[in-house]
Amino acid sequence: MTAAYLEEAVSMMDAAFFRHETVSRCLGLPNDTAALAELKQLTTAAAKDGVSVIAIDKTTNKVIGAAFNKLQVKDDTAFANFANSWKQKRAKAIVKFMAEVDSLYNFFDKCGVDCLLEFMFVGTLPAYRKKGVAKKLCEASIEIGKDLARGVNVKRSVDGRKLRLEPVPKIITAIFSCEATKVIGKKLGFKVVVEEKFEEYEFEGRNFASVVGDEISTFTLEYRDLK
Repeated sequence: MTAAYLEEAVSMMDAAFFRHETVSRCLGLPNDTAALAELKQLTTAAAKDGVSVIAIDKTTNKVIGAAFNKLQVKDDTAFANFANSWKQKRAKAIVKFMAEVDSLYNFFDKCGVDCLLEFMFVGTLPAYRKKGVAKKLCEASIEIGKDLARGVNVKRSVDGRKLRLEPVPKIITAIFSCEATKVIGKKLGFKVVVEEKFEEYEFEGRNFASVVGDEISTFTLEYRDLK
């Protein structure tokens, strides 16, 4: 991710992720333009960590996919506080959902780390799916994490700030909410630590299972070492 492509990549995620991803649909995000506008703040903030990745169609120079990755540090509440400043309930709800799922397995304590790299949002434009783009985005993100873990500062600033090497992640984590991403996780050596049924979650009285139907029954919380 570079400054030149940041705005396009943030806008692209509206069509590539928030209008199609399972939890986003369960929360009704595709039809909530105000919430989608607030979520652009979230993706932009994540990109400022300098560890996000984009995929570009070389024939058009168009951003067709992205992995917005976030460096999470133990006991840092800045990101949660950021979301708490929003007004839109659906925007707040997706951050709350991610926080609740993350709380099911304390990576910092269980893995003995003080920093991790999180796949926050990974999306590919519909016309470019089933071509291996999402897997490549995840592979590139893992390589960034490995470089940082080795002490090589490959962070790329998107706002002109100089980014220090620290904090250095030791693991990479993800919530996989569709079968395609679960397959990618398995291929890339991720370990499932939590698997939850969608029927155990609801928003405004509507059970998630009533939205996903037979499409998928569970989502997973997974991780792998950056070695």
